[in-house]
Amino acid sequence: MLPRAALGVALLCCSACKSPEESHMKAIIGAVLIDGQGGPPVSNSVVVVAEGRIRAAGPGSVVPIPSEADKIDGSGRYLTPGLVDVYPREDPSTNLTTGHTSSEQARSRVAELVRNKAQAIHLWNLNDLEPGAAEAALEAARKENLPVFAHQWGLKDVEFLTRNGVSVFVGMFGDHDQPHPDLVAKLRDLHILFAPALGKPGTERNQNTLRLFQAGVPLGLASGGRDPIRELELLSEAGVPPLDAIVAGTRNGAVALRQDQERGTILAGKRADLLLVSANPGEDIRNLRKVVLRMVDGEWVR
Repeated sequence: MLPRAALGVALLCCSACKSPEESHMKAIIGAVLIDGQGGPPVSNSVVVVAEGRIRAAGPGSVVPIPSEADKIDGSGRYLTPGLVDVYPREDPSTNLTTGHTSSEQARSRVAELVRNKAQAIHLWNLNDLEPGAAEAALEAARKENLPVFAHQWGLKDVEFLTRNGVSVFVGMFGDHDQPHPDLVAKLRDLHILFAPALGKPGTERNQNTLRLFQAGVPLGLASGGRDPIRELELLSEAGVPPLDAIVAGTRNGAVALRQDQERGTILAGKRADLLLVSANPGEDIRNLRKVVLRMVDGEWVR
C-alpha cells in the first residue's frame, strides 16, 4: 500500500496527465439550439465540444453531460452555427480573369488556383473571355471539384452559366427582370446558390430574392467586405423568414463551398464554430448581434 504522501503525488500526476480532449471539453447546457438545418429549434439543449469539434448536440434528455466538461450555462440564450460568408471580401487572387482570356489561359488559371488551394474560383464579366473560355474553365473546375462563383452577370449569362456548371451567383436580378420559370426550376433542381448581396448599392432586388426563395432556390450570404449580419437582415426584410435566413447564412454557404462536412450546422463531428446570443434570432434576425459568447474551432474568442 502506498504511503499517503506518495498516493497524493500519484493522484496529482494522473490529474495532470488528463488527455487534451478531457481537459478542454466544454458543455453548453440549456440553450435553445438553432442548428442551421432548418428544423424547429430545440429547447433545453446540450452541446458538447472537445478538441475543436462538436462531440454531441441535441435535447438535454438525450445528450449526457460529461462530468469532466467545463459547463457553460446557456439558459435563456440561443445557440446557432457561426456564419459562413461565401464572399467575405474581394480577393483578386481567386479571380479567373484579369483581361481578355482564352480557353488555354482559363484552364491554366484553374490549375494554378488548384495548386494554390483556393476555396473557389471567381468569374467576373463574361465579356473578358474569348468564345469557349468560360466552358473550358467551368469544365476544368468541375474536374477539380472547385466551385465557381459568377459576378457581374445578366439574365442571359445566368442561363448560359447554369447550363455549364456554375455553383454560385453573387448578386440578384433587378426586380424589373423576370427569370423564366424553367430557369428558376433548373436553378432549384441543380441546387445553384444565389447570394443576393442586397447590401451592395444598386437596383432594387428584394422581389426576385423572395421569388427565388419561394421557388426553393437556395440563398446564401455574400458580404463582399460589408456587414454580414446586415446581409441577413436584408434577406429578412425581403421576406425570407429569420430561421431560413439563418440557414442561408450557415448551412447553405458551407454546401456551396463544398465544406458542409466541416461546418455550417451544429452536428456531431463538425467544427465547433458557434454563436451564443441573448435573444431569439428565429424571431428577429437582428438578435444575431446580441452575442454573449463566440466560439471558433472549439475556443471562445472575442
